[in-house]
Amino acid sequence: MQVVFYISTYFVGLLAGIMNTLAGGGSMLTLPMLMFLGLDANIANATNRIAIFFQNLVAVTSFEKKGVKAFRISLPLGTVAAAGAILGSFIALDLDKNLLQKVIGITLLIMTYFVIRKPKLKKSNSSTNSILRVLVFFGLGIYGGFIQAGIGFLMIAAITFFIGTNLVRTNAIKVGIILIYTTTSLVVFLSKGMVNVPVGLLLALGNMSGAYLAVRFAIKKGEKFLRIVLIVVVIINAVKAFML
Repeated sequence: MQVVFYISTYFVGLLAGIMNTLAGGGSMLTLPMLMFLGLDANIANATNRIAIFFQNLVAVTSFEKKGVKAFRISLPLGTVAAAGAILGSFIALDLDKNLLQKVIGITLLIMTYFVIRKPKLKKSNSSTNSILRVLVFFGLGIYGGFIQAGIGFLMIAAITFFIGTNLVRTNAIKVGIILIYTTTSLVVFLSKGMVNVPVGLLLALGNMSGAYLAVRFAIKKGEKFLRIVLIVVVIINAVKAFML
């Protein structure tokens, strides 16, 4: 049974790493999987952050090496999101584990709905208030620090609206922002002893492998490929949500 546990954890992490880097929704697989394997909802939510951290570290490094220089754009936005993530992480810590499990289930369903119905966004004009940008990314940080699931889709929407980059560059900016705020969130959860480190590292190995493959695919195949992936990921998450 342990062999099955290790293999399933790695391959779910692999798939999640690919999904998260190319689009989003990987945590909508890993959170239910970790809970199915016996982790309490609050431990699963915290443990998942190890995988998210290492996955995005690999993704950022790979994008930079492949010539998609986006981290300088991610840094200020990620710093704002990191402040929000601290608040979101403490909110998650304060919730009863049974209540958190229900929140996770409801959130997965809601996120799938909004992914399906997500409106097409255009680049914001020069008159867009910078305060709004700060508030949006601070809010995304709170959400990411709290639960993480589906944050990739929200980040893509926000980056598209405020910056207007193509999907390849948008994903490069996205993984940088998530890397920054996940660092603060992970520190909070580690300090409270909520992280199952061995399971998190095994999951991280899969996520890192998926992130490395995903960056190569994204750059080689381009924006058309990413749009197809987004559609597929939405369908997978929708089916998964209705089976919960």
